[in-house]
Amino acid sequence: MAQAVVRTAIAGVRGKMGRAAAAALTRAPGVRFVGGLTHGRADPSRLEYDELDMLIEQTRPAVLVDFTSMPGSLDIVLHAVRQGVRPVIGTSGYRAADLNRLRAACRQAGVGAVHVPNFAIGAVLMMRFAEIAAKHFTSADIIEIHHAGKKDAPSGTARATAGRIGAARLYQRRFAGRASAGRALGATIDGVGVHSLRLKGIVASQEVLFGGEAETLSIRHETYSRESFMAGVLAAVRAASTLTHCVEGLEELL
Repeated sequence: MAQAVVRTAIAGVRGKMGRAAAAALTRAPGVRFVGGLTHGRADPSRLEYDELDMLIEQTRPAVLVDFTSMPGSLDIVLHAVRQGVRPVIGTSGYRAADLNRLRAACRQAGVGAVHVPNFAIGAVLMMRFAEIAAKHFTSADIIEIHHAGKKDAPSGTARATAGRIGAARLYQRRFAGRASAGRALGATIDGVGVHSLRLKGIVASQEVLFGGEAETLSIRHETYSRESFMAGVLAAVRAASTLTHCVEGLEELL
């Protein structure tokens, strides 16, 4: 028996990620782009809506992909959950308290959700490799570079990577504290130094550097086009359509 096509809407459909995701959903089998939420005047010929309730009522999506910005993103996805629509969240800036609210809403509504710091398969592997390496080194730093238009810093990927490193390191090998002259040494998240750069001419890059006794290890992931995210977006959409719990990251879905 053929599987049902996953009807999918996009919040933030006019943004760079939103446009790329709409094109990918239009081309891919098993999914269908049914409409997008946008600020400003909506264009019906492009399946655009300027009100979330109208979008849900008229397009009946099973999944809503969110590429907006915080804090508005949380309001959008919580409203979608209350309407029985499963969100796939690609928006940066979510904190632990935000994810706890999302989990509580999903439990109450009986639907699942997917929150993805980075949709690139290579980035998922980078975070996993860093988690493994953290058990064997005594210091770590992250350098993340994104396009000049990215609003948040550090990136969601950098925060997620630092959290995994902090959780995986051996108890007797706590990363040393740091004294900073001004902000030259960057932020510290879970004992990991995080440095953010915003530059023109780049999509995304992250390097994780580990230091040990007379050796270093570097794990680096480069994104050259937003097309690299689309396989992960499609995997998340297909998986989200039947989820009854919240999933953090792509690993559980691959």
